[in-house]
Amino acid sequence: MEKEALSQLLKKDLIIGYVYGLDGEYQEFYFEKSPSSIASFIMLKKEHADKMVLTDTMDRLVLDTFGEFINRCPDQKLLQEITKELVPMQLGEKEPLSIPIVSIDEALDFLSRESQKRAWIYCRIDAPEDTHGVLKGQKRELMDYAEQIGFVIVGESEDIGSGLDSDRHGLAEIMKAAGDGRMDVLLVKKVDRLGRDTAKLLEFLRGLEQLGVELYSPLEGQIQLDCQSPFLSLQ
Repeated sequence: MEKEALSQLLKKDLIIGYVYGLDGEYQEFYFEKSPSSIASFIMLKKEHADKMVLTDTMDRLVLDTFGEFINRCPDQKLLQEITKELVPMQLGEKEPLSIPIVSIDEALDFLSRESQKRAWIYCRIDAPEDTHGVLKGQKRELMDYAEQIGFVIVGESEDIGSGLDSDRHGLAEIMKAAGDGRMDVLLVKKVDRLGRDTAKLLEFLRGLEQLGVELYSPLEGQIQLDCQSPFLSLQ
């Protein structure tokens, strides 16, 4: 399922469908709660089902079945609404709807990835050219750091040149990505990789802070502006 469709589905009122095979093993699915969706789910999964148990997200029974036939449904009004949809499908008078259905594994994987902070890597060296592969070393170190903390890397930029020069392409890429909402965290080896002009560095960091971007370093931990003074706080 496409990421956006999955995101929208998981925001809705959901039914959890447990589909038991003849071997006693079961599969678990999520789909939207409605009489037509419940009826369609039963018909779409009947071929591989010895029985089904459908609950809400609070683990309260909605219904259970023998194959495609409803056994119990505590809510009689809902039962009537489902039956109106289900019986024509069972008689071949109506096709089940092609409803969005997601497996529990796919849903949990999506939620796990969504909970990860998106990290942008920035590397810089003062030398006029990277003859010794220092940039590559910085990048590898930051990638390892991101993996250890549990960040997912979404982009990277780099610069070669003096830290006193704030007009750098790599910094501009960072602010563009931050302004577009594409990152949650900026990773640098040390804060001085962003610049050595204190006033301009603080201005840059305030800009990141206003955009909700956090700054981390494998050597300095989380780096924050001190609200009580114009200095940095290392945590």
